[in-house]
Amino acid sequence: MDYSSIRKQYTNELTNFYQGGAFPQRASADLRFALDCQRKRVAKFGLTMQKKFEKDGAENEKIFEHVQYPYTYTLTKNNCDYETDFYKNGKQVGRSDITEETLYTGILDKQTQGQEQYTCKNCGHTDLLSKFTSGCPMCGTTYEMPQVYPCISGYYTRPTVISKKLYKGMMKGGFWYFGLLGAIFGTLAGLAIADEQGLAGGQAFAMVLFTILVFGGGLLLFGFVFFHLMLGPLLAAKKATQVSKEVKENRAGAETKSRMEADLKKYDEGFSYEYFEEKVLSLLRGIVFSENRNALTIYDGQDPLQYMNNIVDVEYCGTLEYVGSSVVDNVLRVSAKAYVVSACYDNSTGRVDFNKQVYHMILAKKVKKEDYGFSIHAVNCKKCAGSFDAIHISTCPYCGAEYSLIEDNWVVNQITCVKTTPQYLIPQNTI
Repeated sequence: MDYSSIRKQYTNELTNFYQGGAFPQRASADLRFALDCQRKRVAKFGLTMQKKFEKDGAENEKIFEHVQYPYTYTLTKNNCDYETDFYKNGKQVGRSDITEETLYTGILDKQTQGQEQYTCKNCGHTDLLSKFTSGCPMCGTTYEMPQVYPCISGYYTRPTVISKKLYKGMMKGGFWYFGLLGAIFGTLAGLAIADEQGLAGGQAFAMVLFTILVFGGGLLLFGFVFFHLMLGPLLAAKKATQVSKEVKENRAGAETKSRMEADLKKYDEGFSYEYFEEKVLSLLRGIVFSENRNALTIYDGQDPLQYMNNIVDVEYCGTLEYVGSSVVDNVLRVSAKAYVVSACYDNSTGRVDFNKQVYHMILAKKVKKEDYGFSIHAVNCKKCAGSFDAIHISTCPYCGAEYSLIEDNWVVNQITCVKTTPQYLIPQNTI
C-alpha cells in the first residue's frame, strides 16, 4: 500500500499542531497522548513551539515492513528541511540547528479495519469505523474511540550524511568566485597582450574579451572539476567524521539491531527492532513530559526524575544501544540506551538550550507475542472486558479488578540519564 498521502497529511498537520492547531488526524492514541503532554509542558513555561517539515527530494521511501497479522508495521523515510523554534512573548528564545534531515515515519495498518463497524454513542448511527475519523457522519459528535487504521504510530528524524543545500550552495559560490577571478585575470592579461602588440580600440577590446573567455572558461572548468570531484567527497568525509565523533562512545549501537533481534526472537519470533525502537522513544517521551510520574503505569521505578521537569522537547538521535536482556519468572527485561537531544527551558535566562543526553532504560514485559494493536489508552479488563484508559489507572473502574500493564505492554523499571553534553545555545541571529 502507498502511504505517501498519509505521511504528507501527517507532517502538515503536525506543523499545524505545534502552531496551536488540532491534533493530527492520523496520529495513534498513544502518540496523541504524548503530543498533548508535550504541548502542556511547553505552555507551562509560557512558550510557543513550532516545528517545520519542508519536503526536500524524493517522496517517502518504504525501508522496512513487518507483518504480524492482522497488523502491518511500515517504516518510511524521506528527506526534509527540518527546524524547531521556541518563542516567548513574541521573542525567539531557542532554535534547533536548521539542517536537512531524514524523516522516519512509522505507519501501523490493520487488514480487517475496512470491515469494522462503530456505533455513535450520541445518535446510535452505525457505520464503518473509518467514517467516524472526523466525528459521526450523521450528528457530527466527536469523541475518543477505537484506533482508526492506518495510523501514524511514531516519527523521528536523523541528520543526513551530507546536505544537498550545502553542496549546491558551495557549488554556486565556487562558480561565482572562479568566474570573477577569471574575468579579472582575463582583463589584465588581455590589456597586457594588447599593449605588447600595439593593439588599440576594437582590436584591444576583442583581445580582452578573448582572454576573459580563455581565463574565465578555464577557471570555471577547474572550479567544476574541483567542487564536483573534490568538494563533495570532502564534505561527505567531514560530515561522516562529525557523525562518527558524535557517536564515538556509542559504536556498539551499530550492532544493536542484529544482536537484539537474535536475543529477543527466542521469546517472540515476531520481534521487530524497528517497532521496539519506536516503543522505547514513546515511553521515554511519555515519562519526560508527564506532570505526575508517580501515577504513571508505564513507569514503576524510583529514580529521581526532577531534572526532566524543564524539558520541552526530545529529539531522537537515531541510536538505540542494546545492552542486554534476561528472563526471570516469565518476565523479559531489556536494558538499552537511547541517545537523544533534549530542549531544556532555563528559568534563570529565559532561554531554551539544547543538550545531548543518553538515557539508560530497563524495560520489562511478560514473555508473549507482541500485540501491535495494543493501546494503553484503551485496555480491556481481563475480568469484565470493560475498556478504559490505563495510563494512570491500575484498577478496572467497572469491576474493581486489578490490572497489570506488564501483562500486555512494555513497562519502564528504571530510567537514568547517564550523560548530558551541551550541544548549542541560542544562535546569534536570535531576535
